[in-house]
Amino acid sequence: MESTVVKHRDRQLRNSWVAAVEADDKEVHAAAQDLLRTATERVDVVLAAEAAHVHVLHGALDGWLRSGGDTVRTRMLCAQNTVDWGFVQRHVGDENALEVRVARIPLLAALIVDGRAALVCADSAAGRRASTLRDSGVIETLQTLFDGIWRTALSVSERIELGERSRGELVRPILERLRLGATDEVAARELAVSVRTYRRYVAEIMALLGANSRFQAGVRAAELGLLPMTPSQDPPKPWS
Repeated sequence: MESTVVKHRDRQLRNSWVAAVEADDKEVHAAAQDLLRTATERVDVVLAAEAAHVHVLHGALDGWLRSGGDTVRTRMLCAQNTVDWGFVQRHVGDENALEVRVARIPLLAALIVDGRAALVCADSAAGRRASTLRDSGVIETLQTLFDGIWRTALSVSERIELGERSRGELVRPILERLRLGATDEVAARELAVSVRTYRRYVAEIMALLGANSRFQAGVRAAELGLLPMTPSQDPPKPWS
């Protein structure tokens, strides 16, 4: 009887354009696993800070990648403080199909599988909601929005490191001065290094961040979580 109920539930899920999922961790994790098991071409993931069930989707994705899902092209879009460096080190590499990028994204946690189905978790006025979606129009809209943010997001493949410990410890204070627009002379004096050394560190940091200007380096550092967001920066706008 139990297996019959499960099969009936799965059949209903496959045939429903929108199906509500109980908004508790166990049910959301099961729904995520069900979707991931059907992936054959690609999986797109959105994990925003403080969004509903972020840790649940992250855990389901981790388990799926460990059990063979790493052959499917997977793109993971994170907020600055939802990057799990242990996860990145385990799964991002030349032999794996996972790519992780960081951007300012809306309060949403979602999986999009093969551009045909999605699991979306979000907060609403009625509380936390989770739904599986199979409506082609809705999925296409989600995919378009994901692709738009992905194109301008910052790739994350490794920690920002400058090698020597003393140099690594200078990364944050240098980035802070870049964001504040301090002159090389003032910044070097405050950090007790020569101007020439300061400029060399700045060049290395810009190269690691893929930045074309010092200001851009400061912005990308904030997006990566290397620097806190400033109060003047606008909060992420919700998808609509």
